[in-house]
Amino acid sequence: MTALLPEELPEQFVDAVRQHVPDPEPVRRGGAPARPPYRPDGQTWLAELPARVAAALGRWELARDTGHPLRWGFTALVLPVLLPDGSPAMLKVGWPHPEADQEHLALRLWQGRGAVRLLAAEPADTAYLLERLDPTRDLGSGSVRETTEALGRLLTRLDRPAPPWAPLLSDELRLLRTDLARATGDPAAARFPRRMLQHASALVADLLGEDDVDSRLVHTDLHQMNVLWRPDPGEWVAIDPKVVAGDPHWAVAPSLWNRWEDSLAAPDLGAHLLGRLEVLCEAAGLDRDRARAATIVRMAQNALWAVRDRRTESEEEITRAVAIVKAMQRG
Repeated sequence: MTALLPEELPEQFVDAVRQHVPDPEPVRRGGAPARPPYRPDGQTWLAELPARVAAALGRWELARDTGHPLRWGFTALVLPVLLPDGSPAMLKVGWPHPEADQEHLALRLWQGRGAVRLLAAEPADTAYLLERLDPTRDLGSGSVRETTEALGRLLTRLDRPAPPWAPLLSDELRLLRTDLARATGDPAAARFPRRMLQHASALVADLLGEDDVDSRLVHTDLHQMNVLWRPDPGEWVAIDPKVVAGDPHWAVAPSLWNRWEDSLAAPDLGAHLLGRLEVLCEAAGLDRDRARAATIVRMAQNALWAVRDRRTESEEEITRAVAIVKAMQRG
């Protein structure tokens, strides 16, 4: 077992995690707050990370596969490892936050069908042992149409009735309704047009009026870089699930705000975004108008998060949200 050294951590990963602050208590079914597990700030968690990795390596008798590089995202470090029998796997250790609480439950439910296989989990440490996919092959390049179709087909593979442990989208929408109402009179939120806030608020009311708003298990962060290639038998599968019991149309927006350079390079940004939405909806069997409405709501939500955020990317995120909402409104 080779320990993780602090100096191995990628600089961009460290910079990203240092910005994390503990999330507020999550709201569970019925609107009651649940006592969260231990949620350190990013700097504290980084100091704890080598010990957490060492504990996971020891727990599952893993060896570091140092011939392959570390991988990382905004909230997690992923280490190539070898199982006791020498076969390859990946160890994911994440910063604990509410969106990650059900990751292991979703992966167990999918059992590798459309998603990365979970080999073992220690939720208290946000540590997961996963099958090793091809980390160099995602949907971040190649034909926009073909990769969008692949995302749509994957949405159908992941579709399941909502399990009882999944957070309710309706609870999230009720909180968002309150945030939108406050934002319409908040000068700090003026960077996102007031008319868009009002439109999003009306659409939230419409979504809450739907009987099936909490009916399906939804991977809310299914985008081009959260899909990797499984060499055997040769298929695309999802990673990093952030799930809710919700409406499948809630899953559309991430496919639009990612691969943004491709969108900006298009002759007509709005037409390009609407074209992506139509391709994904056709592949996934989703309703185009309902997908547009859900996307407008999610972009308003993203914009409000960015207004409160102090990260350097916040202004860019607000600009992107405005552009996507304009495209959806013109559709």
